[in-house]
Amino acid sequence: SSNGSALAQGKILPAQQGMMLSKALSLSLVVACTRLHQAAAGLFATSFAKYPNYTGSLTVTGSVLIGQAGMDTVLWYKFSGLDSTCTGTGNGKNNSCGVHIHAGMTCTEAGGHFYSATEDPWATVIYTASSGEGKNVVVKTGKTQMDNKGRAFVVHDVDGVRVACAILEEDKAKSGTSPLYVDSFSKYPGYTGSMAVAGIAEITETVGYESVAQFLTFSLMGADKDCSANAVLAQANACGIHVHVGNCSVAADVAGHYYMDNLVNGTTDPWKNIIYTAASTGAVGSSITVQIPTKQTNVNMKDRSLVVHDKTGARIACGNIVTTKTNGTGTTSGAPAGSLAASLLSALLLCLFFPLLV
Repeated sequence: SSNGSALAQGKILPAQQGMMLSKALSLSLVVACTRLHQAAAGLFATSFAKYPNYTGSLTVTGSVLIGQAGMDTVLWYKFSGLDSTCTGTGNGKNNSCGVHIHAGMTCTEAGGHFYSATEDPWATVIYTASSGEGKNVVVKTGKTQMDNKGRAFVVHDVDGVRVACAILEEDKAKSGTSPLYVDSFSKYPGYTGSMAVAGIAEITETVGYESVAQFLTFSLMGADKDCSANAVLAQANACGIHVHVGNCSVAADVAGHYYMDNLVNGTTDPWKNIIYTAASTGAVGSSITVQIPTKQTNVNMKDRSLVVHDKTGARIACGNIVTTKTNGTGTTSGAPAGSLAASLLSALLLCLFFPLLV
């Protein structure tokens, strides 16, 4: 054939074959890169004590959970006993009303703020005492979970004084449990938009802060580029990535988020604030969520689905959850083909600039 003759003579592949090669190589690279770096886990701290040598009246208790989006640190916290004069703006003094990861590995020698950026990204991270709560606070630290593991987490009062401290611990897989996988995504049933998500994910059951919980590790290509770190998410499920009740075969089977209370009384939904952060290309660098207290085991979660949403909350992609890695390429049906150079460049950027370094 003419194609065979061209190959035999070492000529350039026809456009269609080049597009197929482009997708296969770039997506295989993403999978290999993510598999290599998925050894990290979520972090948490609950054992807060008064900062060494602090003699004031504040006694802070609570918890902090740490996730990762590319090279950004994602902060969730819930505290009580905070400085009541911290109303969300601080008083202008350094570290006023701050909550920060510090460089030290002990509270006695906590050191300064921990980051790799040119300017201190922690300087603007301020709590509000009346709620004592923060969710999906993105801090551009340039650090990974493995970098943050074992560091001191410090709480400050309105004058910037260090009042409480705890050490960040790693979520660990529950003994006797096995991770679950999503090795490929397809367009969500009935979705006719232009986005075609590719990637992989892993679901780990943990024994950390929550008694029955999971955390996700994942990388994506082709997600909603409007789901940036600074995006205002006004719609339910905006930029979400969630486990749903059914599989991906038909929309009616997928149903809603999967967690214990959904099946009992429809109260607290632990998935509603679980989101991804995308680059301007739609690439989602290697990410780790905080613990998600589903109160469901991995055994119950297999054969269900992982759904990706766009910024409007619409369901754009779906992947079936399986118990065994199939060495898939993270592909998606209906994905637009691109040039070999462009696809490989996107994959390389995803791998090199958003790794989970171990």
